[in-house]
Amino acid sequence: MDHASLQIEEQALTMALGPGAKTWLNRTGALLGLAGVLFVGIRLQGYAGEIDFRRLGAGGYLAIAALAGLYGASNLLLALGWQKLLHHLQTPVSRSWAIHAYAISQFAKYVPGNIFQFAGRQAIGVAAGIGNGPLAKSTVYELAFLTIGGALFFPLVLPLIAPSAPAWLGWTSFIVAMASALWLVTFAGPDFGMAAIFYVAFLALSGLVFALVFDLAGGSGEFGLHPAIAGAYVLAWLLGMVTPGAPAGIGVREAVLLFLLGGFGSGAVILLAVVIGRVVTILGDLLFFSGGLIAGRFCRIADDQR
Repeated sequence: MDHASLQIEEQALTMALGPGAKTWLNRTGALLGLAGVLFVGIRLQGYAGEIDFRRLGAGGYLAIAALAGLYGASNLLLALGWQKLLHHLQTPVSRSWAIHAYAISQFAKYVPGNIFQFAGRQAIGVAAGIGNGPLAKSTVYELAFLTIGGALFFPLVLPLIAPSAPAWLGWTSFIVAMASALWLVTFAGPDFGMAAIFYVAFLALSGLVFALVFDLAGGSGEFGLHPAIAGAYVLAWLLGMVTPGAPAGIGVREAVLLFLLGGFGSGAVILLAVVIGRVVTILGDLLFFSGGLIAGRFCRIADDQR
């Protein structure tokens, strides 16, 4: 479908919806996001009682804030990956709109059910005049990229589950598998390939953030262990994502990390790391949500100037 045909389809869809339907669709997406904010507040209150903040000190607070900012920024990679998928599906959208829609809807992942972020994004997209088909396909592609991409990090955790295996085996297997997968996906088109790169980069950066959190909690601090810790986090994140009904993988992710990292530190250190890690991701998601609101203002300004 060319761009002119796409515009005609979007205009027809907008007329069919009517202003009232568009308003309710936008409200639905926003309410799902606000529901996520409520659940996040409840979770933060619970985690605050589990952390001995006096142990962290002023430097620890600053480190948590910096890591939350880094994680929040990494969410931009998800939004950009989604934008590339929409481009691949002949549904071009602006970067600022993609960031706004993704950030506003993504916070709904904290609502029990683990699907409301996708429903919110679908509602926001339809209200903007995008067809249900491309939006649904983009969600399927995104889940496939995240699931397959996350599974490709498995070789990095070999030192955790098979300590006797050669140190180079995990690294080599990871590099070969990841390079092969990214090379194969580029045959589907440049936008499809760039989307895959953005999603994999998000997973890698998320794993690195947790490896630094583990050091902050009192872990080994050895740089050579960071890949294994990062890989463990990505796998835990993946299992949490695909577990039905677990909001943002809460409970599942922590349990997997406690199991995989059992040989890297005491139970108290690992527990503190997973709790701080959850606080970092929640604060990062909140920052990304706030950034999405700002991006939405730019979208409205751009629309008013047309």
